[in-house]
Amino acid sequence: MMNRNYIRRNITTIAIIIYALLYTIVIMLKPAFVYNEDGSLRDFGIGYKKKTVIPVWLVAICLAIVSYFGVLYYLTYTKMVE
Repeated sequence: MMNRNYIRRNITTIAIIIYALLYTIVIMLKPAFVYNEDGSLRDFGIGYKKKTVIPVWLVAICLAIVSYFGVLYYLTYTKMVE
């Protein structure tokens, strides 16, 4: 397990690494709400079967926020447990 002091000094770096891993997993899984059957990205919009309300850019932003707050939560939670 990583040292908390190292993570505290490098919060952004750790969050970027976690984000890159999560985004790679999303790209490899190719979820149907982001990708078409042929593997291309769905267009943003509503009303048509080939469009989505959750585009890849929104997924990327959400993953970035979750990874950053996940690192902050880890630092806070481990401090509360001790």
